Amino acid sequence: MNKKAKIGLSILGVVFGISAVLSGCAPTIVKKTSSALPPVKKPVVVMKQAVKPMPKVSKQVPSYVKEYPWLANYDIQDNLNNIHFAFNKSILTPLDKIVLKKDAVYLRYNPNVIIQIQGNCDRRGSEAYNLALGWRRANAAKAYLEDLGVANVRLKTISYGKEKPLCGTHGRVCYARNRRDHFVLVK
Repeated sequence: MNKKAKIGLSILGVVFGISAVLSGCAPTIVKKTSSALPPVKKPVVVMKQAVKPMPKVSKQVPSYVKEYPWLANYDIQDNLNNIHFAFNKSILTPLDKIVLKKDAVYLRYNPNVIIQIQGNCDRRGSEAYNLALGWRRANAAKAYLEDLGVANVRLKTISYGKEKPLCGTHGRVCYARNRRDHFVLVK
């Protein structure tokens, strides 16, 4: 091609480019990327996903808790687990036997526990009489627990007579609260 043809083509290209810009159509131009600049990255659009709850990590639950769920939070020393007696009596009532059965289950699944059974009386009567009555009450509970399979060496008894009352006022209700066996962990 001669020189005039080359100039004519380049003028024609310029005119075509200007007309394309003025008409709103952009010509397709291939840009060379420079190796000195990193390529331009498009922004990443993050879609919100439903958050799955983390699985709960639970402590190792002993197998007996499945059979006896109340045993997980059982406190043998709680005053609600005291057993109560009639005036001048050391005979276990059916309600006392239910509490002692729960204690026996607790002791069966906690073999290292040793308990002390504390016999208590109300304030009426002499000190010597109440100490002896407290012993009879503590030993009645001990004998029943032994019948349920608790080893003798895990059960200690003591009598406080009228030395440790729960209720200090005078009256039938208060006296009834004080006639009790209370359980305390020794080991």
